[in-house]
Amino acid sequence: MNPKLGDAKVDKILSQFSQRYSNKMYIAENILLPMKVKEKTGKYAKYGSENLRIYTDALFRAPGTRANSIDYSVSQGTYECRERALEKRVPDEFVDNSDDPYDPKRDATSTIMDNIWANQENALATVMADTAVLTKNTTLAGVDQWSDYTNSDPFDDIFAGVDTMRTNSAQLPNTIAMGYSVMKILKQHPDVREQLKYTGAGGNVSDGAFVQFLKDFFNIQNVLIGTAIKDSADEGQTASLADIWGKHLWLLHINERPTLMQATFGYTFFDVPRKVETYREESHVADVIRVRYSFDQNIMDANLAYLVKNAVA
Repeated sequence: MNPKLGDAKVDKILSQFSQRYSNKMYIAENILLPMKVKEKTGKYAKYGSENLRIYTDALFRAPGTRANSIDYSVSQGTYECRERALEKRVPDEFVDNSDDPYDPKRDATSTIMDNIWANQENALATVMADTAVLTKNTTLAGVDQWSDYTNSDPFDDIFAGVDTMRTNSAQLPNTIAMGYSVMKILKQHPDVREQLKYTGAGGNVSDGAFVQFLKDFFNIQNVLIGTAIKDSADEGQTASLADIWGKHLWLLHINERPTLMQATFGYTFFDVPRKVETYREESHVADVIRVRYSFDQNIMDANLAYLVKNAVA
């Protein structure tokens, strides 16, 4: 819905203040780190696990004989960057008749950028909560959910995921990601608070102390808390706000630097970086603000993730 011309006129006493919902942090590109590619579509090399094979007696070579010959498999993964773009027409009359704190071009840019980010975040969160995609998973229910402080055992559930990832990929997780509602409940779980007593945290546990505890206890590098909110209502309807990252927790192995022959959960391949463009529509006596971003959130190896679905009620 477009603002009306008079909507941008405000009392000068309020020109240093404005109210707006806004997500403060997105984590999608901390999970699938961005990687610039030259072409919109392409392939990347994948290797099998033959380098981990145990040969026992076949490893020995008798004097004067040849070493046993081995083989290994290679394959290719693919990516396809698809552009996401939104735009907003900003009539000259709005620009000319707006008082602080309104700035129609700035406001249009900020709104569209947030739309692109929120949709990117939601798309990844939806895929990562799909047990058909992340096939290494467990779904908790009833007394097993961590919101049941008497019967649940979050440490056992998380270590089961660590073991599953290690036995299926030879990699340990280096990242834990979770929705905000999971963090809020897990932080107060008696098992966690019992362990935190030995760290000196005690009393009311801060978010920082909780994150540091997870890093130390599970020997990981990163803890990501998904705080972003989405509005699932249709345009023009009453807002329907909900957590993007839901009530789940993930264990992930993420290689922060793209290198040869190293395993990682995935990358965000992009050929056109986020860019803001402005073009003129004289027929409407307006400028159009457009934001574009062409990318592919590519999960390269689902074995490098473990999903605890519905970790809390």
